[in-house]
Amino acid sequence: MSETITAIDVGTSKICTFIVELTPENQVHLLGAACTRSKGLRRGVVVNIAAATEAITNSVEAAEERAGVTVEEAHVGIVGGHISFESSRGVVTIPRNRAITENEIQRVLASAAAIPIPADRDIIHVIPRTFIIDGQEGVQEPVGMYGRRMEVDAYIITGARTAVNNLKTCVESNEIAIKSLILEPLASGEAVLTAEEREAGVAVVDIGGGTTDIAIYLNGAVWHTTILQIGGAHFTKDLATVLHTPYAVAEKLKTRHGHTLPEYIPRDEMVEAPAFGERVAQRYPRQYIAEILNARAEELFLFIQREIIRSGYGDLLSAGLVLTGGGARLPGMEILGQDILRLPVRIGHPHEVGDIPKSLLTPENACGIGLLMHAVQENNLYATQPAHAGGGFLDKLGQWMRHLLPG
Repeated sequence: MSETITAIDVGTSKICTFIVELTPENQVHLLGAACTRSKGLRRGVVVNIAAATEAITNSVEAAEERAGVTVEEAHVGIVGGHISFESSRGVVTIPRNRAITENEIQRVLASAAAIPIPADRDIIHVIPRTFIIDGQEGVQEPVGMYGRRMEVDAYIITGARTAVNNLKTCVESNEIAIKSLILEPLASGEAVLTAEEREAGVAVVDIGGGTTDIAIYLNGAVWHTTILQIGGAHFTKDLATVLHTPYAVAEKLKTRHGHTLPEYIPRDEMVEAPAFGERVAQRYPRQYIAEILNARAEELFLFIQREIIRSGYGDLLSAGLVLTGGGARLPGMEILGQDILRLPVRIGHPHEVGDIPKSLLTPENACGIGLLMHAVQENNLYATQPAHAGGGFLDKLGQWMRHLLPG
């Protein structure tokens, strides 16, 4: 029997909804998609519930109309400065003469999640980075192996309860149940990275409207994530401020004529920028616009460099950086990033997923496509679990915690 899967990327500048059909043969068929203007969010966090709810409604309804279905549940992306991260370890014993099963994986992750966290925070993800079985380190896939003691080095991602609940309220006000919340840089990484890059060491950098999200992968797993409070909207605001032009005009200037390398622009190329009110539109050298954007882009890459150094994994990124998100499409970002960071840099386009057209496989849709990929994988994983396995991560965590006693 086919199943409908919906992913909602709730961003600062746009909200994208993707609805697909997952066939019994695990084929993904696109039913409908829509990206609409976001409202009520600042730097990835809801600041106006009514406006954000309306914006989500507009996106979902547009996708529903194209898909011919009604969305009842969705996988939703979450991001923002309230997200925090920490490492944890969990341990369980394995019954004698029995191979490790998915149940033991769930138990050891629940053990890792059983750490003190502030009452005002919720766990969003518990991500296994590596397993240790009877002292054997570096195990990536323990299912089917034998041992008496299994440990996990896990990465715990939490969010401020108020921010999480505000996002949930906006989605659920549309009579949509949240199947899972997924950290957006992880979704973007799912969409654009190759297995070889994850193994060699790579940072995926998603430049969104309000934030830039970074996830560092090593040995096939995520080892560090962070959210920078700077995004594409800052580039636009710089143009609006310096050129004394409305924000909407500045956005068009950025997307149509923007570049981050002034030396690539002919000196005599001019661009018109309509001003506020009755003032006559001004003419500016396109090179001048590039200089404004270059200053902000350099600042962003220096922030990224500082975060990579702070992570302690800077010397391990053999595959360099993969830039994605709408900000990655600004011409010159790839070259500028290589010059500043002294690392390989490429622009990340989402992998092909089912029959989703290539016109949608763009950097700005990386998060939405990654949410879909995560949802499909989760669906396949829990289709084999007992019927009582429940919905989102928090439901599963509660069940696992009740089975923490050694077998």
